[in-house]
Amino acid sequence: MTIRLGICSTAHVNSGVYASLISQLHGVELVGISDENRERARRQANAVGTSVLSQHELMVETDGIVLCSPTSRHGELIDLALQYDVAILCEKPLATSVSGAAAIRDRCAESDVVAGMAMPIRCSRPMRRLKERYEAGELGDLVAVSGINRGRMPGGWFVNPDLAGGGAAADHTDHIVDIVRWLTGEEVTEVYAEMDTRFYDIPVEDVNLLSMELTNGAPFVLDGSWSTPQESSFWGDAEVELVGSNGTLSADCFGQRYTSICDTNHGNHNETLYWGADPNNELLNDFVEAIRTGREPVTPIDEAVKTTAVMEAAYESIERDEPVEVAY
Repeated sequence: MTIRLGICSTAHVNSGVYASLISQLHGVELVGISDENRERARRQANAVGTSVLSQHELMVETDGIVLCSPTSRHGELIDLALQYDVAILCEKPLATSVSGAAAIRDRCAESDVVAGMAMPIRCSRPMRRLKERYEAGELGDLVAVSGINRGRMPGGWFVNPDLAGGGAAADHTDHIVDIVRWLTGEEVTEVYAEMDTRFYDIPVEDVNLLSMELTNGAPFVLDGSWSTPQESSFWGDAEVELVGSNGTLSADCFGQRYTSICDTNHGNHNETLYWGADPNNELLNDFVEAIRTGREPVTPIDEAVKTTAVMEAAYESIERDEPVEVAY
C-alpha cells in the first residue's frame, strides 16, 4: 500500500529537507506541497518534482501531512487535517503555550488520528544506543545529566515571539529536554532559567542555560542557543551525558561527520558532511509505519505537551527570577 504524504506550509526551515526525503522513501508518494506563499511552495515543489496544492486539496489527496507552519498556526492547520481524518507529523513546539498544546492533544485524541511531533533526535542511532545501555542498567543509579544543543539563528518568523512563542529556547532547547525525558523516563520537576540576547539584534533570546531537577532528584543542566556562526560549516550539535553511580554514558547525535577544506578562491572553503544515519529519515519512516499500522509514532503528541510545559516554566522562571515548578 502506497502512503500518500504532503507538506503543509514551507515556512519552517526543515520543510525542504522533509520534501526531499519523502520523495525518496520506498512505498511513499509525495502528493504535493501547500503554502500561502505560492511562489515559495512552487520553488520547493519544483525541486522535488511534485505539485503545488491548496491546503484543502492537500488534505483531500493525502493520508498524512508534515506540518511546517509557524508555531502559532499549528492549531488551525491541525484542525483542518482532523476534518479530513489526515495523519499529522507536526514541527515542534506543538503550540506557543501549554494550554494551547493540551487543547490540540485533546482534539487529536478525540479524532483518533495518528499524530506525532517532529522530534527527530529520538530517532538518532547514537541516542537509541544510549537508551538501550541505560535501560540495561549499565549506568546504575542516575546521578546527574547535562546536555548541549546549539545551532544557527534561523531568522524570519522564528524571532517573532507572537508566531514562535519565544526564541532559541522554544525553537531549539526543547529537543534535549525531550530526549532526556525519553532516555531516562524521568520528568523535569523544576526549572531555573537564565536567558539573554547576546549574538543578534532580535526581539527574543538567542542564548539560554537551564538548571533543572528530575523526578529522581538528579540535576539536569542544559546549554542551548543559536550561537553557531552563520558561516559555520555545520549547523550545530545535540549532545547528552548521563552520570550514574556506575559510570558515565554519553551520545553525540551528529558526531559522525568530517570536515574538508579547499582553496577555491570563492564561496565557502570549509564543508562539513554528516555521514551517520539521518534521524529525519528515520522519523519520516516511523511516521509512515504509524499510518500503515495505526500505532502511535515514536514521538507522540502527549510527550510534546509535557516538553512544552517545561519550556513554559523556563520562560516563567525568567519573569520571576527564581526556580519554577513544572505544571503538567
